[in-house]
Amino acid sequence: MRKIAVIFFMCTLIARIMAGGMVWAQVEPRSVAAMRTETLLVIDGKLDEASWQTADIATDFTDYKTDRYAIEQTFVRILYDDEYIYVGFECLEPEPNRIQATERKYDRPLMGDDWVGVQFDTFHDQRSYYSFMTNTLATRYDSRSGLFGGGGRGRARGGGFDASWSCEWKVACTMAKDRWFAEMAIPIGSMHFVRREGATWGANFQRGEKGRQEESRWSYFPSRLSAARHFGEITNLNLAETKVSMQPKVEYYVSNTNRFNDGTQEFSTGVDVSLRLSSQMISTFTINPDFGQVEADPDTIELLDIERFLEERRPFFREGNEIFNSPVNIYYSRRFADIEGGAKITGHGKNWVFGLLDIQGEVNRGEDLQKGNYLVSRFIHNIGENSHIGMIGTNSQREDGTNRVGGLDSRIYLNEDTSITAQILSMCDSEGIRTDDHTDHRAYALESALRGGTKPWSWSITYRDISRGFRPDLSFIERRNIRGPSTWINFRKDYPEGPVKNFGARSSFTLYENNEEVTTIRDFNESIELTLRNELEFQYAREDEFHYPYQNRAHKFEIGYNKVDRWNSVSGGYAQGVFQKEPYDEFSLDKPIKITDRLTTSIRGNYRLCHPDGGAEEIWLWRWVTEYSFSEKGRLKLTAEDTSEKRNNLTLLFSWPVRQNIDFYFLFNDYQTDGVNECGAFAKVVYRF
Repeated sequence: MRKIAVIFFMCTLIARIMAGGMVWAQVEPRSVAAMRTETLLVIDGKLDEASWQTADIATDFTDYKTDRYAIEQTFVRILYDDEYIYVGFECLEPEPNRIQATERKYDRPLMGDDWVGVQFDTFHDQRSYYSFMTNTLATRYDSRSGLFGGGGRGRARGGGFDASWSCEWKVACTMAKDRWFAEMAIPIGSMHFVRREGATWGANFQRGEKGRQEESRWSYFPSRLSAARHFGEITNLNLAETKVSMQPKVEYYVSNTNRFNDGTQEFSTGVDVSLRLSSQMISTFTINPDFGQVEADPDTIELLDIERFLEERRPFFREGNEIFNSPVNIYYSRRFADIEGGAKITGHGKNWVFGLLDIQGEVNRGEDLQKGNYLVSRFIHNIGENSHIGMIGTNSQREDGTNRVGGLDSRIYLNEDTSITAQILSMCDSEGIRTDDHTDHRAYALESALRGGTKPWSWSITYRDISRGFRPDLSFIERRNIRGPSTWINFRKDYPEGPVKNFGARSSFTLYENNEEVTTIRDFNESIELTLRNELEFQYAREDEFHYPYQNRAHKFEIGYNKVDRWNSVSGGYAQGVFQKEPYDEFSLDKPIKITDRLTTSIRGNYRLCHPDGGAEEIWLWRWVTEYSFSEKGRLKLTAEDTSEKRNNLTLLFSWPVRQNIDFYFLFNDYQTDGVNECGAFAKVVYRF
């Protein structure tokens, strides 16, 4: 551990010296002044109140594909009062028939539609931000991005959003002859911020235009499209009198599950409470939280020799979920299989972020459920304009023993495009972690990465050292007992003219040894992607992967058409390779279809023909999803799934917002797994006050 600590210290020290000695060009950030309004605004998408007409305007959006000003410009105005910050978008569009908008469900990605969005860095610390997006149907999408991205496995390695965060905000859109408007009202008290006069927020505004294939930003840097350190500024925010509700928000649910096979019923009830302590801190509490999943986790056929990562969906974990991310993911909330009660407090200031989570319940530990008390703590302190040092720890008091993990992490920016990230962790387990013939009571993990690039290039060099027994109770660690480097380089370029629309290429290499200095992972992966002006897209990937004791190889081809318009697109693929000594051929198909503006369906299929020991084995999966949306939170969804492995599934979901504070869900499920058939119904009512 001493050697690892020295490496961590030296990496951080060298990075600080380099950062202090390097000078790079500073670009004056774009700025727009917010105007206080005393007029009660009606959120109708018309921007016809007098306050909108006199507000400062942010424009001159840049298309990131061409590095030029967008052909169809966007104008943004900012107003605020003691409760809301208002954002008004005016989007030029001389051909309204080109506008694409289909998505109607709250918190689904809108990248297949025409959309606009705003990002707020409320502390102007250039590290984290809130994001609010809408399409022309006024469908809402909100998210939170933390220091290491959102809540997913890949996000924790440097980017992305945590869409599980949510708040109640308003938006309305209208269409005119040659433009469209979006009017947002976002409650300031739903975000962490400082209540003071003369506040300045970091901010950026975005627009996606599918018809012209433009995606433009107000504050644009080619190296990092969504980095908070490249945002512009909103000035003139006098927030000393901003209303922050200290009243507790309660979400109470009752549910009932009927299993038709054996005639049993299960009644459940629980409550989640959130209480804002100040404009910078919020606490949440739960008793028997809602574990009823009204959305099934997606199912696919995948050739993997590691655990599959699943996104978090449960309400209790939403607030502050991104705070607990770190390069080595020692906190994975899906480990909690049952919760009796829990509490959480999170906070964010100008130079600090912290989170504390305590749960009494059961955790999936291998194939066993372990009951106990589980504590997670996180603290981050900012250094300079772009860098930080952080601490993270977990403490498990199980019925059969204890598991404790603690460590430090840091990210230093060497210049505008290059950063170094390092993390060191130590673990002790009272019962020991059993691996083959070894039992480890102590273990460690180290990761250090150097990343950078300027459009059209990006690259990364990473060194990982995760010891054999490093298995924290709450972690998602893809591989243990590894030591070595990995690297990737990526090229992507868009062409505004000519037959080629865009071209991309990627190459990666990984070489890991175990603690006995035996090579266990050696991966070579290359891929290219070519899109023509006529919307034909071609992809090819080559994989050459040695995962001890197997040598896996694959060639993968995919062709798609018209992915610009999702509902008129189609894609198919073919792969040939060897996985764990078994040759295989695999075919895939994906076809979404829009039947009406509110009724859609999609067909996805995988068919694999394996050849074990010279024979033949068919493995296949087909999934049909048909959905009718009658409001942003109301829909009827039918999912049918058929597989060759006796995992057949039929699911009917009905969700209905009965009132503004009452939601009703009904789920019918008929599925078969390993020859055992289960049929049942689940009903749930959620009441918020």
